[in-house]
Amino acid sequence: MVLDTAAVAPADRIGYWADASSRMPVPLEFRPDPGRPFRGWLRGGALADVQLCELAVSPHGVARTRRLAETTDGAFFKLDLVLAGAMVVRQDGRATEIGAGDFTIFDCSRPFSLTASTPLRLLTCTMPQSALSISPERMARITATSVPGGHGVGWLLAPFLDRLARLAQDPGGVSWEVERAAHSAVALVDSLCAAQLSEHRDHDAPGRAELARRVRAYIDEHLGDSDLTPDRIAAEHFVSRRSLYNLFEADVGVSVARWIRERRLERARDDLANPALDDLSVTEIALRHGFVDPAHFSRAFRAAYGCAPSRYRRAAAEAA
Repeated sequence: MVLDTAAVAPADRIGYWADASSRMPVPLEFRPDPGRPFRGWLRGGALADVQLCELAVSPHGVARTRRLAETTDGAFFKLDLVLAGAMVVRQDGRATEIGAGDFTIFDCSRPFSLTASTPLRLLTCTMPQSALSISPERMARITATSVPGGHGVGWLLAPFLDRLARLAQDPGGVSWEVERAAHSAVALVDSLCAAQLSEHRDHDAPGRAELARRVRAYIDEHLGDSDLTPDRIAAEHFVSRRSLYNLFEADVGVSVARWIRERRLERARDDLANPALDDLSVTEIALRHGFVDPAHFSRAFRAAYGCAPSRYRRAAAEAA
């Protein structure tokens, strides 16, 4: 695969790159930097099951959106090595700046994003999730983190991938010895991720606490949305649904759906007791807090507070 914006007219370059991004083995949404001309080139190829690409681009962003994650094959891990420049990556509730010489990893089955505010040169290595010994659930602990490339396994892997990427671009074909070397690269990636997991084992708690706080704040802000679902919340925070469930079980001891229902009921109860909202019917109060079925709201309210919403409202008014 060879792409170069120099081959098309300046006015066509953004569309050219956006189209190419949408047709990658793992499709991405291209987000050009407004008001700036865009330039970029990409060269890549496949060695066994490993896709290797080298690219240099102007400031821009790309995203594996929720729609793309749901509608295109994403059973891959993508390892990026920054060769020059820097980028901010987001996934699993983290936003991390990755500088030259360091790696980061993405789980392509779920949304993620990458933003570069300066020119960027990058080496990417994409491989099937099944090729690594690390499950997506464990990998979620280190996605969108900075993985050092200057020492340890990273120091071995960086020049190895660079040479493999050049071999993958050989139009004359790839020998079986080179394909065997690609399998060795996968083994090194596996070792790199295992080492990063070990290093992060004692550093997860503060990050998880902050993520839990942000998710709870997001839920409170959107309680009135009838489509506020665990899937939407997970996608908005770049985490898997399972990770979201585990986060809530550990942080508040209840499921995400139960937390949303309880917060909606609390908000509705407060409104029913508020004399300034007497002009709103019980149904209108239920709807404004995300309940779409008044009968369901009445049953849930009675189960939570021991009486019907209308009776609770009358009791609150008499006590005032």
